[in-house]
Amino acid sequence: MRTDVTLRGSKADQFERIQNYLEDRRGHDLSRADVVGIMMAEFEQGLDNNRR
Repeated sequence: MRTDVTLRGSKADQFERIQNYLEDRRGHDLSRADVVGIMMAEFEQGLDNNRR
């Protein structure tokens, strides 16, 4: 399955800030798909923590 998303304006700016932060933290470039995967994993981890 494939899902395409287009971000514009402030949402695109926010995504770039997040991507830059993650790249700085990890020390290497990340693809947009990698960034989304990291955000999804952290979101689900937060959900798991809230269930406890």
